[in-house]
Amino acid sequence: MKRVAVSIQGRTYDEIIEHTKQILEKAETVEDKYYDSDIRVEILEFRADYYENICEKTELILLLKEIKKLIGTRKLLFTFRSEEEGGELRHDRAGFMIDDIYDWVISGKLADMIDVELMSGNYRVARNAAKCHDAGMEIVVSYHNFSETPRDDKLMEMFHNMETLGGDVLKIAVVPAKALDVKRVKELMEKIVTRGFREDKDNLKKPIVMISMGEKGRSSRLMVGDRGSLFTFAYVGDTSAPGQIELEEMFEELSKEE
Repeated sequence: MKRVAVSIQGRTYDEIIEHTKQILEKAETVEDKYYDSDIRVEILEFRADYYENICEKTELILLLKEIKKLIGTRKLLFTFRSEEEGGELRHDRAGFMIDDIYDWVISGKLADMIDVELMSGNYRVARNAAKCHDAGMEIVVSYHNFSETPRDDKLMEMFHNMETLGGDVLKIAVVPAKALDVKRVKELMEKIVTRGFREDKDNLKKPIVMISMGEKGRSSRLMVGDRGSLFTFAYVGDTSAPGQIELEEMFEELSKEE
């Protein structure tokens, strides 16, 4: 299956619920149009860094419960993206409270998956991975670099660290400086997915999401399923990362490869 994730954005409760409904309506439309394909909008990502009341426990819980009710069998991914890794708003209080916020989400099982940034520290990642697993949830361990595409060995080192810390999905998104960087990302992704390393110790056991961001890296977003990432990101309304592809266009492009 080719899985697609779409990010929910909005400053207020009403904006977020309205955007959720827009995404679901568009998802149903394109899934009906491409009913004979194996492409599905499986994940809705709630970008909590857009939400102005992220630090208010009661309001956050009510909002997530409503989103969960609306999306039905689709999975909800809870993401609070830091300013350093591309977050939308500067939330100094939320940054200080992030462990409490994760605890609210996990203890109430208010999402199916949470995203925790690798660079937030090994202890935080491992702690939240253990809590997610105890709650029957999954954790996406992520790394975003808006300056460069690190060397392949550094990327693999990060993937292995994510896996060791308990990640269920290992995500790396980087910005290419040149076409060669995009080629490296795509080749490394293919090598990981096909277990193309010579030694077993180099092979990852957990699925990956790997993105070369921006217009240069657009083709990397189409490597999904057996060819690459566990899921890819598309947008409805506004993009949440550089180079994202609009949802219907994503379905059209992915269907050409079947």
